[in-house]
Amino acid sequence: MIFAGTSRPESSEDPALLSLLRWFSPALLLITLALPGTSRYSVDASGSTPTGSGAATASGSVTPGATKTPVSEPIPPVHNVVFLVIDAGRPSYLKLGRLPHINALIRNGVSYSRAWVGQLNSSTPDVHVTFGTGTLPRENGYMGFGWAIPATRQQVDFRSLVETGAIDRQLRSLPQPSITDRLHQYYPNAKSIAASGHKDYAVVGLGGGGADYELYGRFYNRHLNPSIVVGHTPPGLTPQQKKALTLKTPLRIGQEDQFAFNYAIDVAKRVHPRLLMINIPETDTWGHWYGPDNNKIFTGLMQGIDQGIGRIEAAYASMGMLKNTDFIITADHGMMESKPVYNWKEIMNALRGVGEVARADQESGAIWMHNPSRAKLAADRLVAFHPNHVEAIFYRSAVGNDYHYVLDSPAGWLENQQVADALTTLVNTTAGVDGPDVWVLYREDYTAVGRNVSGIWKGTHGGATWQVQHVPLIISGPGVRQGITSMFPARAIDMAPTIETLLGLPPIPRAGVALADALTNPTDAQVKAQQSLDGSLNAIVTALQLQSSADQRWADLPPLPPPSVACSTSPTAPSAKRCLAPPATND
Repeated sequence: MIFAGTSRPESSEDPALLSLLRWFSPALLLITLALPGTSRYSVDASGSTPTGSGAATASGSVTPGATKTPVSEPIPPVHNVVFLVIDAGRPSYLKLGRLPHINALIRNGVSYSRAWVGQLNSSTPDVHVTFGTGTLPRENGYMGFGWAIPATRQQVDFRSLVETGAIDRQLRSLPQPSITDRLHQYYPNAKSIAASGHKDYAVVGLGGGGADYELYGRFYNRHLNPSIVVGHTPPGLTPQQKKALTLKTPLRIGQEDQFAFNYAIDVAKRVHPRLLMINIPETDTWGHWYGPDNNKIFTGLMQGIDQGIGRIEAAYASMGMLKNTDFIITADHGMMESKPVYNWKEIMNALRGVGEVARADQESGAIWMHNPSRAKLAADRLVAFHPNHVEAIFYRSAVGNDYHYVLDSPAGWLENQQVADALTTLVNTTAGVDGPDVWVLYREDYTAVGRNVSGIWKGTHGGATWQVQHVPLIISGPGVRQGITSMFPARAIDMAPTIETLLGLPPIPRAGVALADALTNPTDAQVKAQQSLDGSLNAIVTALQLQSSADQRWADLPPLPPPSVACSTSPTAPSAKRCLAPPATND
């Protein structure tokens, strides 16, 4: 069922200077962002966009750390929100085993059968930043686990930004405030929590720089220990509570997910959060190691997740909060089985004749050149090379920040022009100051990622194909319609305005839209905004599904060679005999 009225199926800044200031001088960045033309957003005609902590002003400038000024509303909202991200969750996982709590949320809410990521990379760090800030990579600059700075071509690592504490400043210097900053501005006493297992890089994205408490686990001394992101410390845990949360490694399958639930519920009981966000990590961990089609593994994981949701419901009931709480369940990306492609080294060799590569991401196919002006030459070289199982090659149209991506490979590599248009839309979500110079997109299930090629991993994600773009989405609770299946292609970028609506926050201009067809009482503006996208987004999703079906018809590559090292590739093997570090280091 779809909502009524839907159809079915230049900025003037110097990009090099802006990028340097953005990553290395937060104070100067504020000055830069205040320059005319630097904001990608506008305020409404009344100029009423809030200017509290981390908010955008009419000029597009930002004031991180400014005094949080509450803004009165005629009818204070009463909703709380629990936002659950099943990392690398597939829609099919919602049908595995007995899942009474999830099924109840489906029956009493709205499910989206065509929900998808809607951006590149389809990886954990950048999509969680999109969730928490309501901005796309082209606005926020986060391109997965790493990218190259335009001015210097120096590599930036997302996890290093987390370790050094720099990420909060950067997230709060975006032209638009995060969900948590907006919540604090309008309701200064409201509390927000972001949590995960070991994935601190998911936690910081959800928190958007402004979450009160950011919780995760850290592996050391042969244990998974409760930890926190610096600056977001919850009320102190007693030694007994820390001991109860700490887990000895190696962990059994499902234990890290329960750690995330336990830690989040423990803190939630003490602070009664208006907004609780949890990344549930193990579907990604074991999807990489065992492949996403191992129903035995994922049935057990989903039953554990369902039990965790039941425990959240019980905790919220004990706090008197459950009847006023909305639940949103989704994923940051999907996962696909791996068919190894052995040509990434040849791709890098082919580029040597046109320029040096500053960074290359095998997972997504993003390539940064030391000289961005040679992007078209690099793409031309790769098109002539025609790498095996590559279905599209794009290049940036111009040096600087004002550009788009151009399809360089022949349309005949794809099923039709609609697929080409769909892939162009996806790569253009990264067309910002830190975006790559060349995109090399592989066919569904094929990957050049080293761990997959070597036979250690059996699943991967990161790209533009339907299996990794397609995600589950359930919205359920007060103010939400019941028993509805929507065909609207909801995206990651739509989560922030939808969460803000459920929290009762007034709308601000965002790249995404509130999902009006899930709401019992949407505004006319919300309905029109969603309806205006229905046709174009459904066309994109239909094209990706068509290409996915075509990709499945391609012949398999030769069998994988046996491992060349005398060690075990099983993540449950003793650490001394394991080829790599424990699987908790995956993405």
